[in-house]
Amino acid sequence: MSERQLPSTIDYSRMLPMSIPAIAKRHRYYSNNGSDFNFAGDRQIRIQVDSPNCLLDTAHGFIGFEAFNQSVNTLGLDTGGAHVFFDRVAIEQGGRVLSECREAHRLHSAILGPCQLSSEGKATQGFTGFTRSYNSAAAASNVPQVNGQTADDYVLDNHNNNATFAANSGHRFSMNVTSGLFNQDKLIPLPLINQNQPITIVLDLAIPGDYGAWGVAVAPQNGIVIRNISYIAQLIEVGSDVIDQFRGVQDAMGGQLVLSGQDWDYSTETVTANTPGEINLRLPVRKRSIKSMFWVAQSNAYPVATTQSQVYNLSYCGSMNIINWGLKFGSVVFPSTRIRAWGNAGGPQPEFERGECIMELAKAFGTLGWQNPTGTLNTVTYGTQQAAGGQLGNGDNGVGVAVVCPLSDDPLMLCPFGVSTEAYARSITESGVDTETLSQESLLQLQIDPLAGPIFSGNEAKIVHMWVLYDQHYYINKDGLITYSN
Repeated sequence: MSERQLPSTIDYSRMLPMSIPAIAKRHRYYSNNGSDFNFAGDRQIRIQVDSPNCLLDTAHGFIGFEAFNQSVNTLGLDTGGAHVFFDRVAIEQGGRVLSECREAHRLHSAILGPCQLSSEGKATQGFTGFTRSYNSAAAASNVPQVNGQTADDYVLDNHNNNATFAANSGHRFSMNVTSGLFNQDKLIPLPLINQNQPITIVLDLAIPGDYGAWGVAVAPQNGIVIRNISYIAQLIEVGSDVIDQFRGVQDAMGGQLVLSGQDWDYSTETVTANTPGEINLRLPVRKRSIKSMFWVAQSNAYPVATTQSQVYNLSYCGSMNIINWGLKFGSVVFPSTRIRAWGNAGGPQPEFERGECIMELAKAFGTLGWQNPTGTLNTVTYGTQQAAGGQLGNGDNGVGVAVVCPLSDDPLMLCPFGVSTEAYARSITESGVDTETLSQESLLQLQIDPLAGPIFSGNEAKIVHMWVLYDQHYYINKDGLITYSN
């Protein structure tokens, strides 16, 4: 007869969870290579993170800074909020790049922000990212909403007004660090890191014309100054005996401590104007565990008498009239049946063909079962274009015809695509897709509607921006250096 198990309330053999003496505190790490940064001057910001006796809790750290508009021109920021200022986010140690996210401002504006923020989340972005938040066309994000209009009129439909960021004014911003090392749940033992080669957060400033919509045709190259930037860290101070225990664990594990996170790899391809039929775009990624893939197609041409500085070009994208799409790794396709899109001119009404792409996008984020699986994407914002009379568009900017790429106060026109490779695993032991071991060629396959002529993929060339999310393992070695494997 098996031993009877006692309820936890009277089972005195059960011990409390193990703990160690520790003090949690918040600490600011400021940039070590200057105090004022702008695109016309010092473009790269470097923040060193080190400590002789503390563990770094990356799950509760973030970057804070002040952006000052020292020009005489006004600005409205794109949907990425604080992220629009930085096109590259990297983590380095001693000059070696451990983690790098390129086109980070576009990734947040076109994909992460719209897909992961609900209307309530967009309201939070009114504080942290100075995006549109209950404020209509007012210059301040905290101005009360207009009588008779609902919150969704502000947070779901329209871009910022280009007067939101006033001339000769400043605003405080906050944002997370887009890096697998800073987005994992283990504490980083900073005392085990080489104190002469600390972990360094590197941020590269983007072109000012990409920040959003300016009130002028040419964005001032030194108009936005980044000041007082710091990494606001959550530190756990422990005793030397605990650090010695970590070193013992490190010895027992072959001289390494392992941290696991997920990073982004970026690549881009071009689709020429009026391209028909099947398109295979190279996805030159060599990783052992690809979890998800995301992409957007954007035109870099702008309407007549309109420049890059006056439009919301980071978030704007379209569908290129595709009727289906998928991925191919070597001889294997993901998914086995192409994802249906809405470019078929001879099929049902395209407005009702967007559901499959939306569901696959939600699966790629792991949000399919959520109450709001696709953030602010909806029938108004997803796969639409302003000049098409409410119909679905292919992402052209309307050169010589109409203004399509959104200007100040225009509706959001978003069109991200995504797919989870784990959702279509070939075996129960498989985790993602391995393109490294077999050096497999990877392709993004698009099928253009044969009935969409004469423009087919659109009357403008499209830049297809592609990101893959993959597993990356970081190893803290006995010499204090961090290496990685992916």
